[in-house]
Amino acid sequence: MGPYQRGDHMTRTIRVVGGVVLMMLGVVLPVWAQDATIGFDVGLNSNYNWRGLSLTNKPVVQPDAWLSVYGFTGGVWANFEPTKYDGSNDLSESGGVRSGIAEIDYWLEYARSFTGVDAKVGWVAYTYNKNNAGIDNTSNTSEIYGQLSLSGLPVTPTLAAWYDIDKVKGLYVQGQLVYGVQASPAVTINLGVLAGLSAGQEVSANDPSANFAESGLTHVDFSASTSLAAGPVSIAPSFHFQVSRDPWTKINGADVGNLDKGSKIWFGVTLSWSTSLGATAAE
Repeated sequence: MGPYQRGDHMTRTIRVVGGVVLMMLGVVLPVWAQDATIGFDVGLNSNYNWRGLSLTNKPVVQPDAWLSVYGFTGGVWANFEPTKYDGSNDLSESGGVRSGIAEIDYWLEYARSFTGVDAKVGWVAYTYNKNNAGIDNTSNTSEIYGQLSLSGLPVTPTLAAWYDIDKVKGLYVQGQLVYGVQASPAVTINLGVLAGLSAGQEVSANDPSANFAESGLTHVDFSASTSLAAGPVSIAPSFHFQVSRDPWTKINGADVGNLDKGSKIWFGVTLSWSTSLGATAAE
């Protein structure tokens, strides 16, 4: 699987976070049920695009389960490859040796809203199946992150940054602008433009672990998305056109003809459901 390297495993850290998530589910949930919300999402995407990098170039299923209470949210996310991607041009986290779950991420964040500002800070652990022939468990790593969004403006700007605290030990910054177009009283089309920047997650002489080949602008992503309600389920389709700058973001397949693509297209739909546990307990 491609040139991306993410650092060594961090078993002790993952066990700690796993314990925190279990504590939230087993202890906090019964005590704080009146103020807790649980949710499930599943993304059905044409490929797995992570920060402009094609980690797979074929369809993936990406479920996420989360619990939110008093501003804290903890969750577990996975990347599932439904079939064995072993063609000559296939990119796959599993390396084409198997189907199934190739990656599981654990995340924990705290969010607050102020007048005109939405803020969050968090932590995410990336873990990979030890049986992968592409990105395996020797690439396990984790990041801390922060994000600020301004609301109440014609255009919604968001600035986010992630710092790898394991082996890559570098910063990735992402800026985004989103403009909502009212297509109908019930439907808003969100037009977005996003730019990524590597400030330490690139290849260096001192550290072979990296997410990008070079420092600076990694890619620019133009997107269109919306959200529709179908009873208790939210259906959110999205379409992306990416202009790639970093050499690794230009890789769109394993054969020679797909190693220097200046642009790529990907799309998908996310199904979401959530409920207040307090409301459930009261019924």
